[in-house]
Amino acid sequence: MASFLVNLASRHLVSISGEQRDEYLHGQLTVNTKQFDAKKARITAHCDFKGKMWSVSILSAFAQSYHMLMPQASAKETLTQLKKYGVFSKVAIEDTTAQWRILGGSGEAVNASLQTLFPDLTNEHLGVTSNTFGQVITFDDTTVRYLVTLNEQGFIRLRDAYADSIGDDETVFELLEIEAGLAFLQDNTVGEFVPQMLNLQALNAIDFDKGCYMGQEVVARTKFLGKNKRATYILSSDKSLPLDTIAPGATLEKSVGENFRRGGTLLTGANGENGSKVLAVLANDTQVGDVLRLKDSGEQLTVLPLPYSLEN
Repeated sequence: MASFLVNLASRHLVSISGEQRDEYLHGQLTVNTKQFDAKKARITAHCDFKGKMWSVSILSAFAQSYHMLMPQASAKETLTQLKKYGVFSKVAIEDTTAQWRILGGSGEAVNASLQTLFPDLTNEHLGVTSNTFGQVITFDDTTVRYLVTLNEQGFIRLRDAYADSIGDDETVFELLEIEAGLAFLQDNTVGEFVPQMLNLQALNAIDFDKGCYMGQEVVARTKFLGKNKRATYILSSDKSLPLDTIAPGATLEKSVGENFRRGGTLLTGANGENGSKVLAVLANDTQVGDVLRLKDSGEQLTVLPLPYSLEN
């Protein structure tokens, strides 16, 4: 794949600072923040008391704060809920998106450009590299890619170091996330799913031994009692889908004889050079090769293998 670097205008950054930030987030998120490694990012979920997720985010430590990166729709809800309960702790919770340039990229040229700002850039999966310019989170799963958060000075230096132009088409980065089986929540899917339905147990995004947090009882019962009947799958079409008119939360149908019945819910999708790929929540007995269709458009999609095991 050719190198690319794009602005991620749809991503928001929620910052949590203050002397009780570790303890407060520990009671809110599915991962342990009392023993958080500042050199590693974590995928995590923020749930309500019923275990339904307000957001899935990439959590990292930066300076004296935590950064949570997520799509705008889920950031709005998670920010509201964090602030609601944060009044009882010594924490400051803000949407600091306007203070940063958030970018996504991949390829050797991007790696070389980033190293002009971050000479010690890590190549570890979910490894974090930080300095006065900002932060880079490296992903090394199905594709090596970078999630970059820069202040204005850092952005100017990266722009000057990168020989190509910085694009605005986020779908090329989103496509890599889809291929990695990494799902986020959008407008119509906020508050609809428990973490295991987005495969977060397989992405090391749930610490089952960390103790109490929002939604913990439901998440634990889902694991230990085997109550989860749904999971997220990658599906593809060999042609571009009209994703500008197909919203997250759209219904997918599965054929049953000569008829169709509800088969799942669309989470996100992206068009690439060779067609489209989407993530959708389907029944957890779904098999590779199964064919579903979008209810409203009739477009057919085929289930692909996941890049990780759901048995974790």
